[in-house]
Amino acid sequence: MRAETKVGILFLVSVVMVVAFAFAMGAIQPFSSAHKLYLYYSFAGGIEVGSPVRVMGIKVGRVKAIRFDPNLEWEHEKDVKLEIEISVSKEAWSSVREDSKFFINLAGVIGEKFIEISPGSRESAQLKPGAKIRGEDPPRIDQLISQSYGLAGKILEFVNNNEGSVVDIIDMTNRLVTNLNQTLKLIDKATKDQDSRRLLKNLVLISDDILFMTQQVRSKEGQESFHLLNDLLHRLEPLDAKAIKKFLQEEGIKARFF
Repeated sequence: MRAETKVGILFLVSVVMVVAFAFAMGAIQPFSSAHKLYLYYSFAGGIEVGSPVRVMGIKVGRVKAIRFDPNLEWEHEKDVKLEIEISVSKEAWSSVREDSKFFINLAGVIGEKFIEISPGSRESAQLKPGAKIRGEDPPRIDQLISQSYGLAGKILEFVNNNEGSVVDIIDMTNRLVTNLNQTLKLIDKATKDQDSRRLLKNLVLISDDILFMTQQVRSKEGQESFHLLNDLLHRLEPLDAKAIKKFLQEEGIKARFF
């Protein structure tokens, strides 16, 4: 066999192996059927063309294209300038609803970025192929770090400018906690004392009796007795000691009034 023929066969075998490997990895899917969706973000968080699209952690598609449009405006959001085209397999399409959320997530701490689709509710309508959806922007780690540094600087500046006040507050808090601990110990010791327990028990009984008496006074019979007693006092008010003594003597009763 000629050398040129061997080289040609080796080249064809290499091409076939590369195509087979790409097909196995999902980079080439000539027979797959999927629907397209268009997502809009103000920050992509490192997503790239070819990044996977997952539903409930299962890969159902990939990012097909990323486009920048400076003239784009999404419902008065002027910072939304990024359009991401994704594909979703027909097998998972029934899970994509109008109330679904589209997040940009990270697989692990330093893993690849991917788009996660949260399944929508059954009550929500199913999305139509080619629909345009506003995605959920990922957090800006750089901004969080910058804001953290700014906050730390302000705290340090406040402590340096009010060092005496901060020390006094810490000392006062320490003394307050110490006094509170001592008070709790005294209360615990008092509750363990038998006399204190007996006193508390008697107070509980007295409060129960007072409660019973007030309930009786507020009852219908108690109100009637109260009105009768009040009426009796009004009737006895005009009488003086001499009239009462005369009445008792006429009845044969000797009485002495002081």
